[in-house]
Amino acid sequence: MTAITPRGIEINADAALPFEAIRVAQQLLRTSRTLALATLDPSGYPYNTVTNFICEPDGTVLFYVSGLAVHARNIERDNRVAVTVAETSNDVLTTPRLTLVGRAVRIGDAEIDAVKARYQATFPKAKLYLALRDTALYRVEVESVQLNGGPARNANDVLPMHLRVDLSDAGDLMANLEDTIERLNADGLPERLATLASATADRWSVVSLDPNGIDLASAGAVARYWFPEPIGSREALDALVETFR
Repeated sequence: MTAITPRGIEINADAALPFEAIRVAQQLLRTSRTLALATLDPSGYPYNTVTNFICEPDGTVLFYVSGLAVHARNIERDNRVAVTVAETSNDVLTTPRLTLVGRAVRIGDAEIDAVKARYQATFPKAKLYLALRDTALYRVEVESVQLNGGPARNANDVLPMHLRVDLSDAGDLMANLEDTIERLNADGLPERLATLASATADRWSVVSLDPNGIDLASAGAVARYWFPEPIGSREALDALVETFR
């Protein structure tokens, strides 16, 4: 059973404008910093707010919640959520919007310190609130996806698996990830990667990587450099980095 009820009207697919829906969804997820978070209030009405989020290396959405927040109470009562990310523009209806529906799962004590470090790499000022006793971080276990690419660009064929990154054959690449990220930042590589990712000039840093690409962050934006083809080892990463020198 899908978590998003299909529309009750027939959509004329021939009238839709073609676009690479899966890549648009992946790019949107990796180049956004904030999401709209909808939870179920005890009143029966939906409750919506906006919060920061990051993508973990495998593509999982992870967001912060204060224990005092209304949405924190709602999630503890019923963890079904919907989150939406969108391009920021003067007319959001003309640009892609991605909605993920699923369940919010709280990060346990065994992982919380490592997850906080990944979150703070993208949001340095988060140090001010991540230290609070009521801090909670949640992952979204996605059950359904809806992508609206803009006028005449809708996609119902984007699935949760299309937003996930398979790490099973990338053990060497993902081992000692923090050390690899530190080395990439020491090389002065982030600005070059940001340029290749068509990002604006800024002070960039590498905050994460996976077999498909490298995530970068500045004080006010995030960017994604996609590898020409997937890589699975540090040796392959080093060889690619050499081409940027």
